[in-house]
Parts: sequence; structure tokens; C-alpha cells
Amino acid sequence: MTATPRSRRLRTLAAALVTTAALSLTACQTGAADATGVVDSTQPPVPAAEAAQEAPATGKEAEKEAGTPGKEADAPAKEATQVAGRKSPAKTTSCTAEGTEVTVTEAPRPINHLLIKATNTSDTTCHLYYAPYLRFDQAQSAVPFIEESKPQAVVTLAPGESGYAGVLTSTPDGSHPYDATSLTLYYAARSGQGSTGAPSHPALPSDSVRVDSSNAVTYWQTSAADALMW
Repeated sequence: MTATPRSRRLRTLAAALVTTAALSLTACQTGAADATGVVDSTQPPVPAAEAAQEAPATGKEAEKEAGTPGKEADAPAKEATQVAGRKSPAKTTSCTAEGTEVTVTEAPRPINHLLIKATNTSDTTCHLYYAPYLRFDQAQSAVPFIEESKPQAVVTLAPGESGYAGVLTSTPDGSHPYDATSLTLYYAARSGQGSTGAPSHPALPSDSVRVDSSNAVTYWQTSAADALMW
């Protein structure tokens, strides 16, 4: 049968409709969706690798990009705590009669020696400078120092610790002997000029002690053995 012009137009129109439908279906499969879910067929598909790069970071990746502000904020507080925790230098002072207890005993050897012991009874560390200034009875001058006994460092007493000084009372070659019945002790000043604080009046080991012109005292020592070496 020979097709009429009308039937040919109908077939051409049907073919055009099929082609249009096929193109629309292809666009729905390959196009990119906008925020409303409508596919924009004019946009090419986004590759998977590129989409992963554009995705917002989450979890540990977000923390890494944002840094760790918590640790940075804690740093000044930690430093302030460390500064506050540092101990300031311990307070020290010169030893005085008020903060010490002084005893005098007779040394078994060498003969004619007394041992002076000064114990820090305060709650503050103190220093025993030079040697004790001693006066037996009403002597006009202090007992001379034994310069050879000078230690390399000042004797320092923490609370409860003791320092020592040895006293040579007399020798066979001494002159002007007499029997002393009292002793007065002064602590030397840090400057080495005069004494500091009130004097101490320790009791003698017996009613009297024979002293003469050879009478001398050592510098303060850290042990009784060192104090009795002269």
C-alpha cells in the first residue's frame, strides 16, 4: 500500500517523540541535582574523587584542620600553676641567743678543754658566723680566736641542728691563772664587727673552771670532733 502524505507525517511525528523521550531519560541519569532534588541536565556529573575532596571534613580530620585550641588554652594555666608551685628561697638569719640553746661540757680529751654546743631551737635556718665571743667572769676582753681553726664555709644550722666550738682553758705555760665561775657568750655579727643580739649565759660544767692567759676558742664547726682538734 502506498503511504499517503498524512500517514508519513504521523510516523515522522511519532519518531520525533520517541527520540525526545530517550534524550530526557539520559539527562535524568547523568545530570547533577540541585538543592531541591531537580536534575540540571546542563551540568556534567561530578567525579567520585573530586566529590570526596569537596566533602566537609568530619571527626579527627576536622580537629586536625581546626587545631587543638583546648591544649593551647591550657598552656598558660599550666605555666601559671608551675610558677605558683615553685618554692621561694628559704629564709635564713644569723643565729642569736633567742633562737638557740647553748650548753658547755668538759671534754674528756684533750685535757683542759671545754666543748660549746649551740642548737638551733627556732623554725628558721640560721648561720653561726666566725667564732663565739666569750667572756669568763668580768674579763675586760673576749677570749682570742684560734685562727687556724677557721672553716672553709660558714656553719649553717637548720632547725634542730647544732654547731660546736672548742675552748682551750689553760696550759702549763699560761700565766695569770684564776678560777672562773661564769661564762657569757655573744654571737658574732655577719660583718665580723662586734656581736648580734642579746648574750647567752650558759652554765659551766662545774662550780669553777681554771683559765689563764693561754685561753682561746675555735671558730664554729659542724662537728664536736673538729671543734676539739686544737
